[in-house]
Amino acid sequence: MRWVLVGLLFFPFMLYSQDLDTSVDFSGQFFFSYERIFEDEGVNNEFTIQRGYITFRKRLTRMAQIRFTQDVSIDQEGDGKGNIELRLKYALLKLNFDDYGFLTSPYAEIGVVHRPWIDFEQKINDYRSQESMFLDQNGLVSSADFGVTFASLIGGEIDETFQQDIQSSYPGRYGSLSVGIYNGGGYNSLEENNNKLLEGRLTIRPLPDHIPGFQTSIFGSYGKGNIPESPDFEMISTALSYESFQFTTVFQGFTGTGDASGNFVTNNFQPIDLKGWSHFIEIRPIKSIPIKLINRFDEIVNTDTNLWTSRQAVGGIAYRFPNSSKIILNVRRNWMKIDGKVEDINRLEIITEIRF
Repeated sequence: MRWVLVGLLFFPFMLYSQDLDTSVDFSGQFFFSYERIFEDEGVNNEFTIQRGYITFRKRLTRMAQIRFTQDVSIDQEGDGKGNIELRLKYALLKLNFDDYGFLTSPYAEIGVVHRPWIDFEQKINDYRSQESMFLDQNGLVSSADFGVTFASLIGGEIDETFQQDIQSSYPGRYGSLSVGIYNGGGYNSLEENNNKLLEGRLTIRPLPDHIPGFQTSIFGSYGKGNIPESPDFEMISTALSYESFQFTTVFQGFTGTGDASGNFVTNNFQPIDLKGWSHFIEIRPIKSIPIKLINRFDEIVNTDTNLWTSRQAVGGIAYRFPNSSKIILNVRRNWMKIDGKVEDINRLEIITEIRF
């Protein structure tokens, strides 16, 4: 909120208009689920709300608009354990600029904003209701944070027919880019040190006329882990993605030292060298029926020992409604190494994702 107010003060020339729109856009997204865990857990049979998002958007002028997104979840600890709680996921001022050279529809966000990679990945892997994205789930980077983001499409927009079939939010003809500076711990963490995190993503669509769905991306982070000891955090990641009406996939890999949350450290707070990869695939086997087969596999390896530390396999069958709401029959298995021993947890989930 503080960043939004600063933005309003610093850009007063953008906050007037002869035709001020008084309407407020409202939308929502909720993930309800039934979960059955097959191991001997304390609670292994539960109906729950996994997550919910309520978003308000208000256009101030042609160039300026604001967005507030409330994050609905169940409190898992403390005095309020079990309560449904609201947090701010996004609270930002968005400034839209005119095209400049090869930059198409450039804009800046100020406040609690999107960070470069997770926002892009979720436009391709539209199954956040199954699980958060690979790097976000493992605490390496967050989807939102306090800071400033600049983003743009590259070289105009891709063919409108392709956009309608894929419904991509990054329809740059030759790709897109995003860079920013952030606190580093994410929107749901306090700032634990005075360091800031630099992040950037560059995505190239090399063959827009022949293979419009194919993109290649490079993403990087540089800064410190968000704990008082401030361990180093450096990461470089690459990804290949392909989108079409019947087939979508993302393959990504990373290598780095430490993480944004400060979790991957030794007992004396030295950062751990890591590498990892993730593969997501969605297939529509019958063109006339909106049923999708989905699968994802993740792995993180401690390169200091050359041993994996966590693995995850997620698979399911999804029925998609025209507005992208879904019903998913989901199976998930997680492997973890604790004190040198391998433990695994198996889950069966029925997930209902509601969008409006």
